[in-house]
Amino acid sequence: MPKKNFLSYIKDKYDTEFIYFDTFMEEALYSQLGFFNTDIVRSDKEGDFLTSPEVSKYFGKIIRNWINSKSNLKNIIEIGSGTGSLIEQIGIKEITAVELSSTARDELIKKGIKTYTTINELNTNTSDLIFGNEILDNIPCSIGLYRDECWYEKVVLLEDTSLSYELKPMRNEGLEWINKNNIVPNEDYEFEIQVNIDKFLNSVIKKINPKKILLFDYGYEQDNRDKRMYSSLLRTYKNHHLSVDPIEGSGNIDITYDVNFSSISRQLTTLGYKVTLKLQRDFLLDNGFNIFFDKLQHKYITAEGIEKLKINSELSGLKAIVDSNGLGGFYCLIAEKL
Repeated sequence: MPKKNFLSYIKDKYDTEFIYFDTFMEEALYSQLGFFNTDIVRSDKEGDFLTSPEVSKYFGKIIRNWINSKSNLKNIIEIGSGTGSLIEQIGIKEITAVELSSTARDELIKKGIKTYTTINELNTNTSDLIFGNEILDNIPCSIGLYRDECWYEKVVLLEDTSLSYELKPMRNEGLEWINKNNIVPNEDYEFEIQVNIDKFLNSVIKKINPKKILLFDYGYEQDNRDKRMYSSLLRTYKNHHLSVDPIEGSGNIDITYDVNFSSISRQLTTLGYKVTLKLQRDFLLDNGFNIFFDKLQHKYITAEGIEKLKINSELSGLKAIVDSNGLGGFYCLIAEKL
C-alpha cells in the first residue's frame, strides 16, 4: 500500500487539518489500509516480529502450569490471539480467542478455535481468566511533551502530499491521565499518554468481569522512566528490524511503545483487583521453567544427529524467553478480583 493511498484515505475520512496521534495510530494499524489488516501474518518468522510463543513452545506450556495451579479456571479468553500459537501451546481446547486481524482470525478458525473480533461480540458476561501477550503495546497512545511549563501533544498534519507533526495543547483526558499517575514533567523526553489502555481495561472488565487477568508485555514502572536511555519509547518494526518514523511508513509498519505498568496497576487496583507485577523471567521460573529445561538437557546428552540439533534449538528458545536483556525482561501482570 503506497503512502499516498493511506494519506488520501485519512484526508477523505476526517476532512480536517490534523488528527491526534492516537487516532493516526489506530488508522495506521487497524483501518482498512492498516498494518494488521492485510493477508500477511505479522507475528511469524516470515513476518515482522516474533513474540514469546513463536520463540519457544514452552512459553504456553508454562502458562498451562500456572493455570493448573489455580482452582477451577473455566471460560478462559485470550485477547489478541494472533494465529493461536499460544492457545495451542496451552492446550486447553475451550479457550476463546479475540483477534482484530481478519487474516489471523482465518487461521484461528481453521484450527477450530472459537473466535471473535472484539470483546463486545462475546456471548458471555463472565470469565474466570483473560490473558494476553504483547497486546497492550499496540493500543493507540497519544504523545505528550512538556515545554515552557505547559503540556502539549503531537498531532499529525494532513497536508496535500504528506504527513507531518505539530504540537497542540494537550486534551483534558491526557492531562487527567498525567495527574492521576503523578507524571513528573521533564522536557528531556516524550511521554506515551496511555489513556486508551485504561479505556480498554474498563471495557473488558465491564463486559466480562474477569476473576483473573494475566498480561505480558514490554514496559517499565513509572519510577524508573528516568533510567530509560531513550527520549521516546515509541518505535516501529518492519521485517524484524526497527523501522522509520510512524508517519513515514503509514500502514506498512508496526507501531508500538513501552507500556507504563505503574499506570495499569493503578487502574486495575481502582477497579477492584489485587495486582502482582513481576518480570516474565520470574513468572516462568516460578511455574516450571527448570523442569522443562532440565528434561531437555538430559535428552540432549543422549541424543544424536538431527534430534540433537532439534533439542538444542528448543533449549535456545527456552533460554531466550528468560533472558533478562530480552523477552525475560518483559513484565508479567497478574490481577485477581478482590
